[in-house]
Amino acid sequence: MHLVALSNERLDPWVNWTTLGPPLLCPLAAKSGGAIVAPPPLRWETRHEWRQSIRSTREADTLFWMQGSARPEWPLMALSASRGVARRAAFVVDAWRPALSKIGVLAVAQRLDPCFVAFREGCEELRRRFPGGRFEWLPFGIDTDVFRPGPGERDIFAFWMGRRHEPLHQALLAYCRERGLVYRYARYAGEFSTEELGAMARRCRYFVVTPPDLDNPERTGGFSPLVMRYLEGLASGARLLGVLPKSGEYEHILPREAILEIRADGSNLAKRLDEDAENSAGWNAVAAACDLVQREHSWSRRAEQIRDRLLTDDPVQIAAFRQRGEHWADGTILQRA
Repeated sequence: MHLVALSNERLDPWVNWTTLGPPLLCPLAAKSGGAIVAPPPLRWETRHEWRQSIRSTREADTLFWMQGSARPEWPLMALSASRGVARRAAFVVDAWRPALSKIGVLAVAQRLDPCFVAFREGCEELRRRFPGGRFEWLPFGIDTDVFRPGPGERDIFAFWMGRRHEPLHQALLAYCRERGLVYRYARYAGEFSTEELGAMARRCRYFVVTPPDLDNPERTGGFSPLVMRYLEGLASGARLLGVLPKSGEYEHILPREAILEIRADGSNLAKRLDEDAENSAGWNAVAAACDLVQREHSWSRRAEQIRDRLLTDDPVQIAAFRQRGEHWADGTILQRA
């Protein structure tokens, strides 16, 4: 297999691209003995660069890319088309229900083999609606070089990264203000660099998480998936605080005890936090989950799984976490701190 990973890094990628694209594409190209090709925008003045991109792509027998929703950027599609006959595979980040028709039609038309889908609900519906496609659930990975435990004190009581659910946010503001606790959150998109976000995650005691359907059910179409935030908080050694997604993905791969569940409106926040102060079992679960995520849910691990899938044609097996929190379903012992 000679794999070329097509990257959109020169095409004004979305705001969280740095925690998605490079952490997956770089190890995938390295582990496959392949290359990354990042085409420039489709402009007359970039024609000489395009010739080199096309030459590099034509050496591949397998093309892989990451796309936000229905399709990759037009330059990536053009570069893929320039290769002619080749195997193509992709990882779809945002497989929300309203976008599934376009995702499915284009995946079948491009003969994606396979089309990895980050949301299990989206993957299952795509399989039902497009039986001619090859859709496989592959959960998000995370950048464990950025999100990792640190040696310092956890002097931030709670940290909320990214989009917030306002009722819970207000409850946290009141709780921390009354007790003199530090609560950090981003006031606008892009306020903190990726490295700054990782540093704050290492310093926080509670990492706040909510599923995306709480704030934008129209966009999600009712899907309630496991998103990267849950993995990033646990990988940093923080205790999750918030609401579980309804999809069941969290319970499938992570220990339930590692999250302090509260109501989305924050009405039981104070009671639950006060009770959690002496909850040693919850913090033991956090330590186990941190080790688990670092080992099994990094983007580097996803790159290995994608490479092996493309080499062997054996579907990726996502290890199930047993409810007792002692073993993987395949029998591998989970080491607890």
